[in-house]
Amino acid sequence: MNIGISGFPADTSEEEIREALEEFGAVVTSVMITPSEDPDRYVATVDIDTDKLGMKVIAEKINGTVWKGKRLVAMGYLYL
Repeated sequence: MNIGISGFPADTSEEEIREALEEFGAVVTSVMITPSEDPDRYVATVDIDTDKLGMKVIAEKINGTVWKGKRLVAMGYLYL
């Protein structure tokens, strides 16, 4: 299942995102950051080894969390 996360600083690495999500209990299989001309619009698509319920729980834990001084927004992608 995939979760999209935005709101993190532009200089954040894929490994930092992986480590942060693992602290939430996620088993991360891949991370892909999609850059933007607007650094506030970077999005990480994270593939997590879980089912729909697990994805929803992890997205809810992440959503609104302040990380590296920025408030994160997370949404599960059921269609990916």
